Amino acid sequence: MRELVFRRYPNLEWATFAWFGWRETDAGEGGGLIITLASIEPPGPGDLDETVGHVAIDAEYSLRIALAAEKGKLAPAVVHSHPRNCAPVASTIDDDMDCYYGRYFADFAPGRPYISLIFSEIGGRFVVSGRILWRGEWHMVSTAYEDARALEVWRGYPRTARSGSEPPRSRTARLQSAFGEEATRRLRDATVAVIGAGGTGSAAIEVLARAGVGRLVIVDPDDLEESNLERVHGSTPEAATRRLAKVVVARDHVHSIDPSCEVIGVYGALPQSEVIDLVTGANVLVCCTDSHSSRLAISDLSVRYLLPAIDCAVTLEGSAGRVRGQIMQFVRFLPKDPCALCHEMTIPWRVAQELMSDEEKQQRRAAANDAAVRGEAGEGYWRDVPQLDTVGYLTTSAGALVAGYAIGWITGRFEPPFTRLQMNLVAPFFDVTDAMIEPRRDCSCTQVRGWADQASADAYVSAPSHWPPPVLL
Repeated sequence: MRELVFRRYPNLEWATFAWFGWRETDAGEGGGLIITLASIEPPGPGDLDETVGHVAIDAEYSLRIALAAEKGKLAPAVVHSHPRNCAPVASTIDDDMDCYYGRYFADFAPGRPYISLIFSEIGGRFVVSGRILWRGEWHMVSTAYEDARALEVWRGYPRTARSGSEPPRSRTARLQSAFGEEATRRLRDATVAVIGAGGTGSAAIEVLARAGVGRLVIVDPDDLEESNLERVHGSTPEAATRRLAKVVVARDHVHSIDPSCEVIGVYGALPQSEVIDLVTGANVLVCCTDSHSSRLAISDLSVRYLLPAIDCAVTLEGSAGRVRGQIMQFVRFLPKDPCALCHEMTIPWRVAQELMSDEEKQQRRAAANDAAVRGEAGEGYWRDVPQLDTVGYLTTSAGALVAGYAIGWITGRFEPPFTRLQMNLVAPFFDVTDAMIEPRRDCSCTQVRGWADQASADAYVSAPSHWPPPVLL
């Protein structure tokens, strides 16, 4: 998109129509609207007037988009550029264009937002501004992301950190020395959502807090148990005795590291709607669970909401008293990457069992036992899931690494250079492999990227009705 609208740079403007998905959320004060780029409808010959320096769109181009909007589900948008060092502030011509298209598209696409974005380069910086006509009112774009990196939204004044209070600069001096002051600011302005606050998640949360991330959204439906003490950072025997929620343990541990970090703890799970509202506004989503349904939900959010995500998992393998495998796996989810279904990294019966109610699980187990008494296979009713063996040093290592990849994404200094990475810490040279696969052509992920709620019928997994509502802590 940037290359397209800057086609006549640096002195002349250019534009394109585009399609966006959207989601109206209840998260934050007064809620908000999240928009996601689904596709671009670039102009063809004669669609824009090249004899003028500003944007002049031909009526046939507009009608073509309007007729497509009438048949589709997505929200129409106009995206254009301003000349270099010309602020992306709407001109009188832009005001007239948006007022016209706001009314025009409302006739063809009622009930959908109309979106107008302006890109520009100011002093070598890429900046964006935008406004959205939604339910008869104009709303200004407040944040924008390209992958995990926050774009500079033009406000006419320098960007400020998210919070009024910040940790002492000396605390992150080493990170700032390595990555630069801008990286420190980006981390302070960033939100990272961590799904799972157990062994791996708690390690990732600690690393992110120590790096100076400004906001953490932590999601977990479980309470702390004594068996978790070997792995969970910030846990204590007293917390296990009191069966504190893991998100409470994580929140308190973060605040013991950095009291100025904003922590939103959610006693719940994906893909509950309230949890989706909170995590879709994050820069990066980190999945640290051993749940197949969670992995499916993470991949689904990445596809539909263009949310950069990374999933990590660990396990121990061995026999005859010897550990022969200490496995870490990291799976990257970007718009260009294959989804969890393409990777075949989830098992349908595991997903189905995880989403069952306790009553249904008991009924299925009983049916499997009855089948065994009759001499029949009971797998059609129930399959026992073997305990996933892991230890604290392994979960800590994986959690620290996945947090590091999130930091690299946010700061723009590096990104995960793989799609699906596996390594065995006790094999020669770690036996590192990267599963280099392409998205399957017949998979829905190739059709609904960026469609947000408009592809809800294609969601990979839904929250069952028997789950209790999430609790915000």
